Amino acid sequence: MRKIWFLVIIFSISLSFVIAQDVHFSNYNAQPLLLNPAFAGLNGADFRIGANFKAQWLGVSEGNTYRTTSVFGDFALGKPTKFSNFGGLGVSLFSDQAGDLNYNTNKVDITFAYHIMLNNRGTQSFSFGLQGGFAHRKFDQSRALFQFDPITGEPILSAVEAFDADTRFYADAGAGFLYSTSPKKNSNYFFGLALQHVNQPNISSFNINSDQSERMYMKFTLHGGALIPFSDQLGLMPGVMLLKQGPTYEANLSAFMRYKLSRVPTVKTALYFGVMYRIEDAFILGARADVKNLQIHFSYDLNVSKLTSASKANGGPEVAIIYSGSFDRKNNDRYCPAGF
Repeated sequence: MRKIWFLVIIFSISLSFVIAQDVHFSNYNAQPLLLNPAFAGLNGADFRIGANFKAQWLGVSEGNTYRTTSVFGDFALGKPTKFSNFGGLGVSLFSDQAGDLNYNTNKVDITFAYHIMLNNRGTQSFSFGLQGGFAHRKFDQSRALFQFDPITGEPILSAVEAFDADTRFYADAGAGFLYSTSPKKNSNYFFGLALQHVNQPNISSFNINSDQSERMYMKFTLHGGALIPFSDQLGLMPGVMLLKQGPTYEANLSAFMRYKLSRVPTVKTALYFGVMYRIEDAFILGARADVKNLQIHFSYDLNVSKLTSASKANGGPEVAIIYSGSFDRKNNDRYCPAGF
């Protein structure tokens, strides 16, 4: 009986979290289009493709009931040099499943960005991006528990009468801005602001009028990062991300060390190790390897929130793979913030 009540409480918490705040990746830099639309095409190459996977609450739920998957691709528009303005176009797909009711969110976005070089040395840029998409949410309300048998204490499944609809389609829109500068050799600083769900789409599961509809809160993302070199091979990469969405907020701090395996500037092979802290929620251990044009990211959440007694400090693993390439080897030197 206690276990059933615990699962009901966990679902209620997770459902309210899904409605109030977007599900996102701990290693947010590994999904740049999800972080900020202004990153589209800003990857130092002609194109970039990537995939991300995250599993959560493996110690709480039975089976892999909390998982998130994303794939994306973006490329530069035109044939820019290191000193010229250029555009970027990207496509991203996002799928998330939460809880025993299979609360699914599936979304596809198209992103356009434009990158303006602010000096003739190619060391400063300002970018802005626009994003539009279409989303689908669905859950299996037949598996919901709304009451219990007063004699046996066994749960009674829903008679599919609590909600008017278990499926919702909606359009979504967002925008983003990014400033980046490289004042010295091998150093970089960047700051960005993203506004998502600016149209505040209706996500209610009840058929009510527009004045009473449950609309998704607009999300504000403020983020920044840097590459501070200690030598030609060793550098520190601190970062910060702040989220505000309706009554919820989140703060993330990170610090990674990058070690390049070669002193040759054109050789991209490097190793990264670091830690992130999602304040009052989790420590995230992270590692990354760059081999030629391929990035491999891995992180693991160590939960330190009030749910630690249930999760036993286990959060979830996260994996990302990103490949960047160029169509023309003679024209592949483009401006790009550190870490992307």
